Amino acid sequence: MGKQAKRERKDEQARLAANEAAGGFSDEDKRFAGTLNHLARGIIIGGSLGVIAAWVIPGVEMGRMLGLGLLCGCLAGITMKCRADRKRRR
Repeated sequence: MGKQAKRERKDEQARLAANEAAGGFSDEDKRFAGTLNHLARGIIIGGSLGVIAAWVIPGVEMGRMLGLGLLCGCLAGITMKCRADRKRRR
């Protein structure tokens, strides 16, 4: 094993030790958790608004409104994640 490979392995071990000291999550894990957080928020809020709309609008099936709300919430969650990423890059 060459000197550069040993140095890279040592740097990798140091980075892993630093991640474990900081909570054990890598940058990719934190990014994925943020994505799930935004998506879950959007789905919950969208589903809630769909059910509320089904209560307010007469003659509408609640299941359809819930499904539509969940779908719209999913898209809203993706949009929130994109906006947060764009804001973080600045």
